[in-house]
Amino acid sequence: MDELYVVRRLPTWHEEPEPEPDDEYDNGTDPKTLYALFGLAIYKANCLEHSLVNALALTKLTTAREQGEQLMRDPWTQGFKDMMGKLIKRVEAHTSAYPEVGSDLTNSLKRRNFLVHNFWRERIQETIAEAGRAKLCADLKADCRLFTQTDERFSETVLTPIMEKIGVTAEDVEAQYAKERREAMARYETEAFTAKEESA
Repeated sequence: MDELYVVRRLPTWHEEPEPEPDDEYDNGTDPKTLYALFGLAIYKANCLEHSLVNALALTKLTTAREQGEQLMRDPWTQGFKDMMGKLIKRVEAHTSAYPEVGSDLTNSLKRRNFLVHNFWRERIQETIAEAGRAKLCADLKADCRLFTQTDERFSETVLTPIMEKIGVTAEDVEAQYAKERREAMARYETEAFTAKEESA
């Protein structure tokens, strides 16, 4: 369980997207909000990448256990060297039975690549006017939803069954998340805040 990278999220992909504006995000259109939404979209794309890596690494561990082999390399190391496109190709064996997951992953890859490589170059002039920033913010919110919903659908249909196969339960994931959160708070927050948070 120490190798499993945990990102906590609440399932939303079952629900229809809410019309704009919504309460999940700041509805401002100032430059700081725009940059924050861009960062959040990239973060959510990275969470999706982590889920893909977890599925691949856990599959490798499962196969090694079933065949009585010992892995010579950390199965997470290779996954974190690959870009999202390669990770998606590597999980195709798991997603082929779920065409909607494959479609979500393809759409997420396109949007992630656009954000990383073209967003600012192609759309920087839209940041000048309030209306342009409003459109950019709305698009980034849609990207955030796409990455989150893709991650949730992938996790529910592919990653969770792989985890269950090796005995990792939802409770284990929640416990690992809580442990990592406590450790981070102990490193970065004041003792008073940490004690208050744990008593809540």
